[in-house]
Amino acid sequence: MEECNIYREKILEDLKNGDKYAFKVIFDSYHKRLYPFVFSMTKSSPATEDILQEVFLKIWLHRETLDSQNSLSPYIFTIARNLTYNYLRSVANNEQLKRQMWENLSVLDRKTENLLQFKEYENILSAILTKLPEQKMKIFILSKRQGKSNQEIAELLEISPKTVKNHLWKALQLIRVQLQPYIAHVLMVCLPLFG
Repeated sequence: MEECNIYREKILEDLKNGDKYAFKVIFDSYHKRLYPFVFSMTKSSPATEDILQEVFLKIWLHRETLDSQNSLSPYIFTIARNLTYNYLRSVANNEQLKRQMWENLSVLDRKTENLLQFKEYENILSAILTKLPEQKMKIFILSKRQGKSNQEIAELLEISPKTVKNHLWKALQLIRVQLQPYIAHVLMVCLPLFG
């Protein structure tokens, strides 16, 4: 057991120093474990691969800040979870992604019960969006659904770009907080598909 800890600490130290072999060891060790975790929420192989690519990119870019004394697993799974939440929020606000997600769900499992559960989840996401304060919801919709820049939104609403940025950031924070309790429910719904 102690040898495993020494080996793990050595790999993390090598990674912190930019060793590509250490990065490959970590990638090989975690990719297969992360894939089902992320896929259970995205229901999309391309989206899952994109998220995993971003997870490992973040690890590489922030390798100097890793603590070789602590376990890497919680850190990696937290990054994967947060990036998956970001993806799910973008799905909730993008009709094309939403349709694509539903197509993926239909291909994976055509049972009515499961489709109803996923529809319920989509309704939860929509309900969360409607609970935003009016100004934050307007800014969020203009930014995320209509693709307007902060400057365009500022001109349209006659406020400063900094105010737009602050409202958008706070809206994302509110969505993240309100979405979190439902993620465990989604995992419970999705996991039987992979059993």
